[in-house]
Amino acid sequence: MQLPSSYVLDREAIKLNAYRLICHFYANKEISRHTDPDARDDAIAKLEDNYFFREISRLLLEVAISTRVLDDQMKKLSEESELRASYDEAMKEVNRRYNCMMFDEMNLREVCNKIIHAEVVEPHIQESEDGGHEIDSYNWLGWSEAVEHSGENDIPEPDPIKWMHLTNNIRLGGKHRGNQWWHLLEVPTFVGAIGELLA
Repeated sequence: MQLPSSYVLDREAIKLNAYRLICHFYANKEISRHTDPDARDDAIAKLEDNYFFREISRLLLEVAISTRVLDDQMKKLSEESELRASYDEAMKEVNRRYNCMMFDEMNLREVCNKIIHAEVVEPHIQESEDGGHEIDSYNWLGWSEAVEHSGENDIPEPDPIKWMHLTNNIRLGGKHRGNQWWHLLEVPTFVGAIGELLA
C-alpha cells in the first residue's frame, strides 16, 4: 500500500467546519431572543453556555490550521502544476474580495496565522438596539389589551427588553517579537473567504 508523506486535507471537512462556526454565531441571536435575559436558566441557553466557546475555539482553530497547512502544501507544488495555478488564482481572488479583519487589511494566510497565534480570543457582545425579544411581543400584547379593555389612551407603552447577543466579531490579541497586537475578526467574512477559496 502506498501511503502519502504529508497531511491529507479534506476540503469538504474544512468547509463544513467553517459552516458550523458561522451557525454557532447566528444561532446565538435567536437563542438570546428567546431566553430570559435575567436568568438564562432554560435548557437551550444552558447548552449554549456550556458548549459555545469550546465549539467555536475548536472550529476556528481547525479551520485556520487546515487552511494554513493547505496553503503551505500548495506553495510547495511546482509552479507548472495546474492544481497550484488554480489554487493561486482562487487565493488571489479571495484576498481581493474579502477583508476578514475589520480595521486591518491582511491576506487570508495572515488571518489564519493571527487566529492560530492568538492569546486572547474574545467574542464581541452587544445590547440589542431594536427590542425584538420574545418577551416584548407578550408585553405589547398585554399593553394593547389593557388599552382596548380600559378605553384609556394614556397607558404608557412598555419599554423594550434589554438583551445581549453576539456581534459575529471576535477580538484577537497576541504578541509578536514582544509587541502586542489586536485585531477584530469578522467571522462571516472569514467563513465566506474559506467557502470561496475551497469551492
